[in-house]
Amino acid sequence: MAASSGFPSKTALRREGARALSRRWMLDAAGTVFAEEGFENATMKRIAEVCGVTKVTIYAHYRDKARLYRAVMDGHLASIPDARLDAHGAMDLGDVLMRISDGIERLAADPACQAFCRTLSRSDHARDVYMEHWNTKLEPYLDLATRAVASAPVRSSHPGDSEKFLRLILTEHGLPHGAMPVSGSEATVALFMRAYGMTRPQA
Repeated sequence: MAASSGFPSKTALRREGARALSRRWMLDAAGTVFAEEGFENATMKRIAEVCGVTKVTIYAHYRDKARLYRAVMDGHLASIPDARLDAHGAMDLGDVLMRISDGIERLAADPACQAFCRTLSRSDHARDVYMEHWNTKLEPYLDLATRAVASAPVRSSHPGDSEKFLRLILTEHGLPHGAMPVSGSEATVALFMRAYGMTRPQA
């Protein structure tokens, strides 16, 4: 009898492939339900219905809703593209800010980003954890804006300007702000006053 090659049989490969495909379908169905209803309102029964399987099948792959939610959100995060800012060398402030704006626009158009943010906006479960992950995705944009503002030949710039700029761009695209430091509304007023060449009246 021929010795075993050590490789899985075709039957085993087919079985494993079918299992992986089933998990993919479950994650897709769960992703749809979580994005529409949020973690708290979503049920395993509803997810099973959307997937076209039984709850028993869902539980056989994921022990509980929290594990399934984590798998869905981690999958979204892994699929969100990294920042492609290409801002090496000297560039003027306008060019840098436009690159950041274009990058956020691409981010907002990405399906994985849309699904992640929709789910996050509708869920309280593990919100702090995923806001931290989201903040990590935003760090390259904020860091570049901070460097650009700091090196701009404008005497009236303020350290909080980069944060305010990024918040405005994110808001325009309906994206969460992440855990960026909050400099307060007075800094926003001051930013617009400087933009129009004005100074705030003294109290």
